[in-house]
Amino acid sequence: MRRLSWQRLSTQVVIAQVAILVITMAAGFAVVQWHLKGQLNQQYEQRALAVAETLAAQPAVIQGVETGKPGGGIQRLAMAAMAHTRARFIVITNAQGIRYSHPNPALIGLPVYDDPEPPSTEPFRTGRPWTGIQEGTLGLTAASRRRIYTARGKAPIFDRGRVVGEVSVGFPTQDVSRQVTGSLPALGALLLGVLAVGVLAALGLSRRLKRQTFGLELGEIAALLQEREAMLHGIREGVIGYDTSGRVLLANDAARRLLRLPPRFLGRPLRELLPPGRLSDIVSGEISGSDLLVLTGDRVLVANRMPIRREHRRHLGWVVTFHDRTESESLKRELDEAIGLTDALRAQSHEFANRLHTLVGLVELGHYEEAIRFVTDVSAARDTLTEQLKAAIGDPRLVALTLAKSSLADERGVQFRVAPDCHVDGAITDVSEALTVTGNLIDNAIEATAQAPGPRWVELTVVSVGPDLLIRVRDSGPGVPDDTREAIFTDGYTSKSSPTGARRGLGLALVRQITQRRGGMISVGRDGGAVFTAVLPGCLGTSPEPGGQAGDGTELAGQPLVPS
Repeated sequence: MRRLSWQRLSTQVVIAQVAILVITMAAGFAVVQWHLKGQLNQQYEQRALAVAETLAAQPAVIQGVETGKPGGGIQRLAMAAMAHTRARFIVITNAQGIRYSHPNPALIGLPVYDDPEPPSTEPFRTGRPWTGIQEGTLGLTAASRRRIYTARGKAPIFDRGRVVGEVSVGFPTQDVSRQVTGSLPALGALLLGVLAVGVLAALGLSRRLKRQTFGLELGEIAALLQEREAMLHGIREGVIGYDTSGRVLLANDAARRLLRLPPRFLGRPLRELLPPGRLSDIVSGEISGSDLLVLTGDRVLVANRMPIRREHRRHLGWVVTFHDRTESESLKRELDEAIGLTDALRAQSHEFANRLHTLVGLVELGHYEEAIRFVTDVSAARDTLTEQLKAAIGDPRLVALTLAKSSLADERGVQFRVAPDCHVDGAITDVSEALTVTGNLIDNAIEATAQAPGPRWVELTVVSVGPDLLIRVRDSGPGVPDDTREAIFTDGYTSKSSPTGARRGLGLALVRQITQRRGGMISVGRDGGAVFTAVLPGCLGTSPEPGGQAGDGTELAGQPLVPS
């Protein structure tokens, strides 16, 4: 437990900060002490120089140095000044460095230096004042000398511009040390107060760090980071998180790929990263709900947005997950189409059985000519229908789709017809997009019309205008309410259910996505029932495909495609 307590983040922060404070304050204390001692030494040096200059200017000192003998009046004057100023010593010399006064009478009359060339710090030689710390001898007798350090000030003695001697005054450095030592308790108390404040600040910072890290220790934070990286970059679902200010905090590889985020997305607002539309509204929370369907590019995504809270109280932000359902939804839609095709084949089989039974009955009754005429009419009607569609639309894939949808409509009890002005003058270059738009519009029209009272019909118009293709589907159903004309093109909007569990509401969303991507338009109006009009710019080539020929299609006006 003791080891664990030392490993806590809060404990380490407090210990580190206290150690830094102690080291910094100790260094600062030493620097202050050194600086204070230097200032006091300088003050004592200036004080010694002031006393020396004052004595050097006294007439009695000048006269005594020039005409007097060592000791005597100069000695008494120096001792009185030393007692008054509390100096350690006052030494007066002549121009040759002979002491005229000294605290130790035994040294009076002796030279200051045995060396005939005294140092350049002596004013009796240079004629300039000097201050500093020097080591000297001081004692009552020559036999009991002891070396001391003093703060000294030396001033030359002038008589009519000529150097006749010097005055040297010294104050012991012990006085400086005593003053420094005397100021240390107050300085130490101040530093201890600062240390106490620093410790309290360290404790406060430690608590703040603990609160911001949710009480996690360094090892736990590192483990969480590793788990987060492994989880975010290992799952296939897209994950994006942002704070309460709307700035992105994280996004895994799948989210960057699905949402097409730029390389530098961290810290940027969501509105700058996502295009305006349903995707941005879902991520920002303007559209709420679970398992929200959204189309982005060629992908079908299911989005869920959840808040991030700390202990269910403090709101930290949101995380949005995106599940790519493109493949599964495509398979489900294909299964829906297969079921629809199966229903259409079953209807055609039922219709073929009815015709076969009719033919067998005519033969059994002996009406052979009537039987032959019945078979000829049925075969001719189907062949004529195929040729008419090929002449009006041209593209065999779009013709095949139209025939399949006509069979589906007939099975649902809906009359399917082609408008009289239907014609395509040119080859359809982007057939897949034309098939998607046409098929979705016809499917929606058949489903809406099959639930309405009779007469029930759906009319298709496919017209080429230069390189553009116009596709219009009319029906006799209930129509689209005015308040939902924009909502029906939204991803996931539907009023129907799927037998396979596939998500509905993608058909019209895909139609709008295709038309907008090509720079076209999709609109819905009312003419008895609903009227959907889609324009696909640049969808046609310059010449019709082989086997297809443009025609006005007037012979198909109002005529059902499948004989009843």
